[in-house]
Amino acid sequence: MAIWIILWFFMLFVAVPSVRAQSCMTDTCMNGGTCMDGMGGVVCTCAMGWTGQNCEDAMPDACSNTPCQNNGSCMPVMGMMMYECMCAAGFSGRDCENSPCMPNPCQNGGQCTPQGNSYDCMCQNGATGNNCQNSANDPCMSNPCQNGGQCTPQGNSYDCTCQNGATGNNCQNSADDPCMPNPCQNGGQCTRQGNSYDCTCQNGATGNNCQNAANSSTTTIIIVVVVVVVVLIVVLVIVVVCIVKRSRRKRRGGRPSAVEGGHGQELTKKKKSNVYGIDNRQASTSESNVPSKEFPRDKLHMFGQIGSGSFAVVYKAKAEGIVRRGTNTTVAVKMLKESATPNDQSDFKKELQLYSMLDQHPNVLSMLGCCTDKDPMYIILEYVPHGNLQTYLRHIRTGMEPIYLNKAGFKEKKDLTPTEILTFASQVVRGMEYLASKQCIHRDLATRNILLGEGLICKVSDFGLARDVAEKSQYEMQSQGRVPVRWMAPESLLSNMYTSKSDVWSFGVLLWELVTLGSHPYPGMSSQKVINELKKGYRLPKPEHCSDDIYKVMVDCWQEKPEDRPDFAGLHTTIDDILADAAGYLEMGNLNQDEYVYLEPGQSSSSNESA
Repeated sequence: MAIWIILWFFMLFVAVPSVRAQSCMTDTCMNGGTCMDGMGGVVCTCAMGWTGQNCEDAMPDACSNTPCQNNGSCMPVMGMMMYECMCAAGFSGRDCENSPCMPNPCQNGGQCTPQGNSYDCMCQNGATGNNCQNSANDPCMSNPCQNGGQCTPQGNSYDCTCQNGATGNNCQNSADDPCMPNPCQNGGQCTRQGNSYDCTCQNGATGNNCQNAANSSTTTIIIVVVVVVVVLIVVLVIVVVCIVKRSRRKRRGGRPSAVEGGHGQELTKKKKSNVYGIDNRQASTSESNVPSKEFPRDKLHMFGQIGSGSFAVVYKAKAEGIVRRGTNTTVAVKMLKESATPNDQSDFKKELQLYSMLDQHPNVLSMLGCCTDKDPMYIILEYVPHGNLQTYLRHIRTGMEPIYLNKAGFKEKKDLTPTEILTFASQVVRGMEYLASKQCIHRDLATRNILLGEGLICKVSDFGLARDVAEKSQYEMQSQGRVPVRWMAPESLLSNMYTSKSDVWSFGVLLWELVTLGSHPYPGMSSQKVINELKKGYRLPKPEHCSDDIYKVMVDCWQEKPEDRPDFAGLHTTIDDILADAAGYLEMGNLNQDEYVYLEPGQSSSSNESA
């Protein structure tokens, strides 16, 4: 009896939920359910996964609510009451909830893709790095820090944290580099050779470390001799001056001269003037002249290179206090190339001395200062922002004209009118008139050597070939260097003689360049053919769009005899008279560009051609 009671309770409370039936004779239990007679009737013991009075209802399994995340597959277990998740690649956890991409380690919008227990980042918008941590405008994007240095952005710049003893702004000097610091003396260049080094000596120095300067003992002796000679000369001059003064006083009864100044400078009467003044006439330029505009090198801050010639380069720079104390001024700094020859060095010094003797003029490039205390010597010039006149004309002509900012700050297209062309000519004449008044022969007057300042004001520049002829009216070139054949007068080409009237000839060619918008003089002719044709009396032909009056100015400049050519003062008056009615003298719309050519940079003819 007790056993039956236990069985009855088991079926009632322990067995799968069942529903009583009246008799198992009809066996109404469905889906594999088992019918059992009980005291209150029959009970259907349902198979796993089924329920209901007759086991007719399927029980929901554990996977019905899709518990597996991130595309994991659910597998029911233990009669569908529990489940297991089969996770997709790169995911883990009971419900596949764990991923190396959660949270997303990829920065700057990068897309994360799981790779096993790791991940890959697909960077966007130009970002780089394992985690796309370097944005496209990140200065550390292409790590500039060498030898394993760590880069840290600092605004638009960066800082390098060097590793393993490396030094330098970019950690470029490794701790074991035998060339750091440079063991090679006297400017020698160090080349690493494994754990050792080789020195390539400069300027004739010798020794393993270039420690022996060339002719150092000879140089010392020369310096000592020169100093002694200079001192002796100074002493001799002082003695002579004292003797002369004493003898004059004796002749005048010991009374001081009525024409002696308080500083011992004798006042003399000028030959062509009734005014008395100190007899300190400007002597011709020599290499012993010392410029008076020395400027401290440490107050110059160089930027990028903006120009290069045959023997010199020009850098843009800032100069502290060169114009006004406490103010930085943008300047152009000209210096010799390392490859400069002794002749180039001499020309550079002469150019510096010529600049020193010139006052400021609106149409001549001004020297603001110089650095001559040691090599390399610097000529500090005013900075002009718009390049040279030749390039400007050619850009206008080819349709690639530069864009300038007007006063309102807006960009505007620039076209040339006859008035503007003749204004350029007038400004160049004014500058050359001033140089001629200073007895300065330019020798290389051409549009390439006319710079354009603010407001497109022309400034005569590049005095590398210029010469001072204060004591003579002409200059004879002693050496055969590079010369601008197409701009030179016959007497210069054939006899190496230069005068201010030689510059007048060059101005006639410059005027032809202006009218033809920077065309190459004597197109199709070699330099030698130009010389041969000039001997025969050939001259550049008149452009079709040019008036007879303007072409007559050119022809007057190209007279065979220098004395038959006008001077710059006369050209100044003539050009200004034409400028009063410029539109009637040039028809720029009639310029036939097919008849004129010019050479691009890098072609065979350069600014200084071989004669």
